[in-house]
Amino acid sequence: MSSKDKIIAIDKKLSDQRTMWTSKIGDLSKSLRYINGMEDTIAMVLSNRQILIEQIAYINVKIKEQKRKLAERYREKYLEYYNFDYKLGEKQKEQFIQADLADEGIILSHLENQLDFFKESVKTLDNMGFAIRNRLALKDL
Repeated sequence: MSSKDKIIAIDKKLSDQRTMWTSKIGDLSKSLRYINGMEDTIAMVLSNRQILIEQIAYINVKIKEQKRKLAERYREKYLEYYNFDYKLGEKQKEQFIQADLADEGIILSHLENQLDFFKESVKTLDNMGFAIRNRLALKDL
């Protein structure tokens, strides 16, 4: 699988995850309208929050792995250009290395964006928890 194909596959997978979570959170927010069945909504908010926390942990591991891979490849490329037949200046070496590592950087960027999305989704679920509490308090008035 080429590097470009790998990036496209990762982007598609992460995009599909974002779409799924957006839909789930949208459905949960719609269920806040109805006081009947609030027990199910509470359970789903808590359950989905925990799943997202696990996904955040997984993405954090993948980000660290990608950063390690990027650092290793940077070192390899630096040595390669250091021993290059034509002597390059530091700025030229850096530009060549950045071009060679662009695909790995894109993957890292996709993972970091996904992490941000998951963190914001957890905040949304936390806010739903407060909304549920307030909704139940209003019902008792």
